[in-house]
Amino acid sequence: MMMPTHLALIAAPLVAHALDRVPGVLLGLPLLVAASVVFAATRHEDPATIRRVTLQWLGWLGGVLGAVLVGVMILAWLA
Repeated sequence: MMMPTHLALIAAPLVAHALDRVPGVLLGLPLLVAASVVFAATRHEDPATIRRVTLQWLGWLGGVLGAVLVGVMILAWLA
């Protein structure tokens, strides 16, 4: 069902304002979880193994991306 045009014109700025107030890092967390679950589920069939490997991938991806984020923040601070 499509939203009427007048409601879309009102809702779009409200959604944009709400997203401006949420840091981009928080928006990336669900993507990190989804990537970890998909990667684990495509390689294993046992639910217990999928949960264990998902947590391992969360650690790896979160660590690598966190290190990159810290590096970029340090470079921005030095610039």
